[in-house]
Amino acid sequence: MNFMEKFNELANRTLVPIANKLGNQRHLAAIRDGMVVAIPLSILGGVCLIISTPPFKPETLPNWGFITDMLNGWYNWAQANKAMLQLPYNMTMALMGLFIAFAIAYHLADEYEMPKLNSAIVSTSVFLIVSAPTTSAVASNLIVDGKSATDLLALAGNYIPTTYLDAKGIFTAILVAIGCVEIMHFMFKKDIRIKMPEGVPPAISSSFDAILPLFICVIIFYGISLVVQNFSGQLLPSMIMTVLAPAISGLDSLVGICLITMIAQVFWFFGLHGASITQPIRLPFMQMYLIANLSAFSAGQPIVHYFTQPFWSYVITLGGGGATMGLCILLVRSKSVELKTLGKLSIGPAIFNINEPIIFGLPMVLNPLMMIPFIFVPVINSIIAYGLMAFHIVGKGIIETPWTTPAPLGAALGCMDFKAAIMVIGLIILDMVLYYPFFKLLEKQKLEEENSVQTN
Repeated sequence: MNFMEKFNELANRTLVPIANKLGNQRHLAAIRDGMVVAIPLSILGGVCLIISTPPFKPETLPNWGFITDMLNGWYNWAQANKAMLQLPYNMTMALMGLFIAFAIAYHLADEYEMPKLNSAIVSTSVFLIVSAPTTSAVASNLIVDGKSATDLLALAGNYIPTTYLDAKGIFTAILVAIGCVEIMHFMFKKDIRIKMPEGVPPAISSSFDAILPLFICVIIFYGISLVVQNFSGQLLPSMIMTVLAPAISGLDSLVGICLITMIAQVFWFFGLHGASITQPIRLPFMQMYLIANLSAFSAGQPIVHYFTQPFWSYVITLGGGGATMGLCILLVRSKSVELKTLGKLSIGPAIFNINEPIIFGLPMVLNPLMMIPFIFVPVINSIIAYGLMAFHIVGKGIIETPWTTPAPLGAALGCMDFKAAIMVIGLIILDMVLYYPFFKLLEKQKLEEENSVQTN
């Protein structure tokens, strides 16, 4: 038994079972599905915030004639209508934690075959209670010169602070959603509920089923929240963010990015969907980083996070898992009929970051010849892109774009920086160079096989 056979056997005994368990684990699946549901809200909110906050200042624009006039017009219009334009952002992306709490609870309840809507509503209510306690305040637009303190106090109303309803509340939303559904599942199994007499309409009976679980979940989580506030002076989401600070900073580091990339690629190499397996772990962080970047961009503050959706989609998975866009281009120019045909079939999907034809058609799966570039080319892309962003040569990810957007365009839009498109084109050329020696060895094998068939 040679080395690769021993390696494959070891992987089948260790890595594959782990991947299968991760893929089938109901809590991770609910987190993944719940986060994915929120992606359209992220895209809409990001676009609206960019429209309301043009990425330039009029005084910095060169004199481009008509184009400069158009940009100045956009800037002036956005400034005059900023509140109206930012309303979709405030109701979507700025409330991301709220929607995620609902969606994760809904999907986890579906896994348990429990009442989905009841579970989602209970979890969302509890999330609001622990993350956004109401406060008495006076709206800023009501504060005018000449009003006395008594008059201002008469204008006070109850408001819900949104500080922890956005990306900063995502991890709280995950914990609350899973915790509430687990409590409800326990009560569901034990048939602990307010039982209505027969003949009561199902809709009314179902609403009464949620009463006891709601009270229990509120007592448990609100009690925890009050204890945390009493001992730390922080709200529960703030305390959770403090505890998770090492993980939050770690995954956004170069080492963290390279590590999660290699893990995903190793899974891919063994025929397992590496992106889906790692998604429940990385997606909450990526969403949080992206929303934080977008908020900083809107406020004119420094953008600090690297590991965002544009980074994953257009750097790590450039052309698909393994960053195989460069390889597809090489295949199109191959002397081998088989490889050239595969290249022609693969290049179209690869433009839209879909590369299953390459992964399973070349194949990349369990191919010892292509293992090294398949795992490490995305890592090299990550190192280069991270360095360019660290030295402020290329902008970091700001808005989420559909992952099927062609890479140069998607990177430019996602980073709001045309230099990101140039970087992606440069990475494609570099990836061609990195894949080339391995491609030539594969091409040599295929040519020998084709010549052997023709001779026979």
